[in-house]
Amino acid sequence: MNQEERSAWLAERKKGLGGTDVAAILVASADTKDKVGCFERSLFKLWSEKTGIFESEDSDNSILMRGRVMEKYVCELYELHLGEGCRLWEKGLTWHPTRPRIFGTPDRMVELNGITFGMDAKTRRRRNGWGKTRSTDVPLDVEVQMRTYMEIFDAPYWDIATLFSLDDFRVYRLERDKELGEQILDVAEDWWQKYVVEETPPPADGTPMCRNVLGKIHPRVEDEKLRAATVAERDLYERLLKVRSEYKELTEKKTELENQLRQCIGESLGIAQLATWKQTSNRRVFDKKTFMTDEPNLYKKYTTEQPGNRMLRIMEPRDDDSN
Repeated sequence: MNQEERSAWLAERKKGLGGTDVAAILVASADTKDKVGCFERSLFKLWSEKTGIFESEDSDNSILMRGRVMEKYVCELYELHLGEGCRLWEKGLTWHPTRPRIFGTPDRMVELNGITFGMDAKTRRRRNGWGKTRSTDVPLDVEVQMRTYMEIFDAPYWDIATLFSLDDFRVYRLERDKELGEQILDVAEDWWQKYVVEETPPPADGTPMCRNVLGKIHPRVEDEKLRAATVAERDLYERLLKVRSEYKELTEKKTELENQLRQCIGESLGIAQLATWKQTSNRRVFDKKTFMTDEPNLYKKYTTEQPGNRMLRIMEPRDDDSN
């Protein structure tokens, strides 16, 4: 896929929910024990991308880059696994025949013994959530993604060819459950209607991107009068104060333990299999204050004013007896 094709693919993705998007929606509501081995994505980020508030970054992180580079190799291993008579081909982004907001981009479609199905190539460093080869034990997000594809392509089953580390190659197969597949897509379409069509932000999460988007969609208001808190808001405030207190205690304890370890290391380089305490390289820093004094005109020329951001300030609780 060249840059032009990739740009078109990214633009098309904004029109609906792909297999990984559907997986993110389902995983978000799952129990913690069911998320082993899953890649959890921010639903707030997903919503921001689909509504156009936040632009998808047209770049790969190390995990995505590894997957794209290794995909062809894993597919070749899978083709050897199937043996002679199989045919693999790329299908590209494909929309569900009756659900206009659901699409899939499978790694390969497969034809073997007159049966057409699909496969996905995965690379993983860890085996958490994955069972033995030829089993159906795969992480929940992977299962949801494949069940989404089976409904789009009307496939009887879907294979997941997975390479762990460098040489542990395993193949998993999920059989189609049409009723379950339709239920998964119902949940996805309900999410799209509620949050994208109705332009309702999903619950906020802990990502920096969420904070930035909230500041963008809720600009500073002129009315400075503070309203009374609701019961739910008071509960949120109390829980935040509790977490802040626990965070402060943990941070202080962390620093204390780190300093005790520094004291144990002393003048040595470190302690085997525990820690090192090394001097960092010298670095050059810009002396802004001196530059402002010595070159005020240049400083003024090369500085610009940026709009301020809304800042959340938590009010400390007051003593009820205070005046």
